[in-house]
Amino acid sequence: MADPFDSLPSHPLHTLAADPQAAAELLAASPSVVGVQVAGVVDGAPAVGAAGVADTETGEPVTAGTGFRIGSITKLLTADLVMGCVRDRLVGLEDPLARFVPGPWDGVLVRHLLSHSSGLDAGDIFVDTGDDDEAITRYTDMLRGVGSLFPPGATFSYCNGGIVLAGRLAEILLGRTWREALRERVLDPAGMRETRFVAGADAEHDTGTVRGHVVRDGESTPLPRRIGNPMCTRGLDPAGGTVVSTAADLGRFTQAHLRTPGTEVMRTLHAPAPGGVAAMRGAGLGWMVWADPARSGQSGVRVGGANPGQSGLIAADPATQTALVVLTNSDQGIDAVNALLDAPGPPPGPVPEPAPADLSRYAGRYSSHAVAMEVTTGGNGLLARAPGYPAIPLAPRDRQTFDSPGGPVAFLGFDEHGAPDSLRFRMRVMRRDGPALPQ
Repeated sequence: MADPFDSLPSHPLHTLAADPQAAAELLAASPSVVGVQVAGVVDGAPAVGAAGVADTETGEPVTAGTGFRIGSITKLLTADLVMGCVRDRLVGLEDPLARFVPGPWDGVLVRHLLSHSSGLDAGDIFVDTGDDDEAITRYTDMLRGVGSLFPPGATFSYCNGGIVLAGRLAEILLGRTWREALRERVLDPAGMRETRFVAGADAEHDTGTVRGHVVRDGESTPLPRRIGNPMCTRGLDPAGGTVVSTAADLGRFTQAHLRTPGTEVMRTLHAPAPGGVAAMRGAGLGWMVWADPARSGQSGVRVGGANPGQSGLIAADPATQTALVVLTNSDQGIDAVNALLDAPGPPPGPVPEPAPADLSRYAGRYSSHAVAMEVTTGGNGLLARAPGYPAIPLAPRDRQTFDSPGGPVAFLGFDEHGAPDSLRFRMRVMRRDGPALPQ
């Protein structure tokens, strides 16, 4: 029998969501996917498919009830929690964060947290602050010492710390822990009975959850079930530290979310992300806004997430309230999903300016709390060097975007001489703070 997805029709999201079992089998056949769970939201309750194995050592199959660590998909749940507070008039999107969470957050508004545009240099601060009800408070206290990469609202830079602050804001507004508030106001109303909280240190005893795998060149290596990474601890809860869920539960949430009046503002563009991934227009509130490859001028929304050895995605077409949820237990599984969703074709938007012949104005030292990168001219483009890593070639696609083996790099904030003041790599901004050092 012919594969139903041999030739995806005009809207791949709709096709995949219409037959989640076929979609799961298609993804499980990919060399980058070990096991997969798919939920399709089209009409009525989400339909679910599953394929592949939960653990390559035991061969245990993935079923519709198997749990997955959803990572940063949790950010959408946190944003939904905060937006519920907005609808209840406990807080406004334009309210200053410091009015509720004391700290040096000058100019940071509530909407900046949910749209990754706060400018706080807290993209990936993974620190274990304990496993009790004060873990998020302690993490927030630590963030008071971080600096800024750009003025609030100036651009987009993925920020885990900003979402933790949003979770702390919800705790203060509602007078209960983030977990209690999420359960009462988001999970239970959506019927998400299979969703729970499991810290990485406890994952080895959570037998109903898949085991993570690293996939390289088609070969998968299972990771230890116990996860020692501090990103999987309670202080990072609102950003994606500990939530375990199923595609069915996330399908129920997405269906309820799309039908809830007032959530439209979450799916509109709040923080543009020029350059880099051409189809990603920028951030909404909890969602990322993508150009719809099947309908010129229209937008879809996505949110992805990863924990060690696991990755997944929710993609939705708000115009038809159709959604697709895919969870995998491999680190590259999300790439296989995006490859099916992103139809080939010219990038959306106006034709960008070509890169200048002289690239010397891009050279310099760019840094954030996480990394310092030296950019120099070399070959037919640029070379980027970070401590402990080989030089990364950057090939110009246009004036703003350069391609690299690790993904596109976007240069931002050009002055009158054509010199950028920052760059964005893997959705994180690094600020230019000096000339490149001699190599």
